[in-house]
Order: sequence, then structure tokens, then C-alpha cells
Amino acid sequence: MRGFILHTVKVRDEDLIVRILTENEVLTLYRFYGARHSYINVGYHIDFVIEESPKTTIKRLRNVTQLPFSFLFDLQKMLDFKIFINLLNKHLSDVSKINNFYYNLLIEITEKMKNRDSKRLLIESYIKLLQKEGRLHKEFECFLCERKIENKVALARAFLPAHEKCIYEQGFEKEKIKDLFENHKTLLFNDEEIERLWKILNLGF
Repeated sequence: MRGFILHTVKVRDEDLIVRILTENEVLTLYRFYGARHSYINVGYHIDFVIEESPKTTIKRLRNVTQLPFSFLFDLQKMLDFKIFINLLNKHLSDVSKINNFYYNLLIEITEKMKNRDSKRLLIESYIKLLQKEGRLHKEFECFLCERKIENKVALARAFLPAHEKCIYEQGFEKEKIKDLFENHKTLLFNDEEIERLWKILNLGF
């Protein structure tokens, strides 16, 4: 079985409780520390075996093999990817069974990351997630005052559109946001705007 490590919690000695996103499930497994073991960390893509344990209710994580990324040794890209994974973990905190969209989205990110700016790629991926979940608001009505946004579009958490004056935040050109929402592309944004979008994404999914 294959999956992405969403979260780890250290328990007795060096043992771990590991949360893993697979194609159709979010699993919580127990990882025993041993002399011969693979190093695992949040964001890693792994191949593994699940072992039933008669003594505990939680299943064991065994035979872990890391599936390397092409960007594994690019520190900034790995840091940005881990931020995205941590946010996704919180978003899926109460989930067990899951649509394969989320796993496939992470696969797509890992395949494209080497040749892309990490923040731009992750912002575009987040837009795809919002659209899949039916939470992408393309009508450009302010979520606070419920009036049409005619000029610049300010964005709140989860990229909710608003008037600048309603949330006291600097807005973006409407055409740029429209292109982002419709085509999932960040080409029209300059680097300073990408940093602002990244900060909004970091508020939570």
C-alpha cells in the first residue's frame, strides 16, 4: 500500500503514531522503533504494509520504504510542501474514508514540483481543492456584505472574496483572481502578490 504521511506523534521512547493519506483512506497506525527501520517524516510518500495486532486496537505500520521525490533535497520546496501537508492534515482531521482526489492531487504536486515555483504550484493546487469541495466562490460577491465586488477583490481565509473595506485587507485585480479561479493559474500574479496569496493559504483550508 502507498500513502503520504500527514502527521506523526512520538509516543513511548521512539515509537510513533502515524497518520497516512492513502488513495481511499486516512489511516492511523502504530510504528515501532527498531534497529533497522526507514526514517519517516511528514510529507514523505511511502510504500508500507499494515499488520494486525491482537494486543491493541491500532494496527501496526511495517516494512516502510520511502518513495523519493525529485525535489527531496530542495529545502525550500520541501518546507513549503510540508506546510501544505500540515494544513491538509488539519482539514481532514475527522476523515477516515476519502475520495481519491486528495491522494492524486499530492501525486500531481510531487511530479510537478521540481520544475515549478513551489508556492505558485501549491496555490494552484489549493484552488483545485476548493473547487472539488464546492467552496470556490466565482460569483465575486462579498461574503460579509453580500454585495457585488466591482473592483479589487480582497481574499479572506479559504480564499473567500470580499471588499477591501469589509475585511481591511489589500485586494487583487479582479481579472487576476478570475483567471486563478477559472483556470487554476498564477501566471498573472507578480512575486509580491504570490507571497500575499501564500499567507492567506496559510490561514487554513
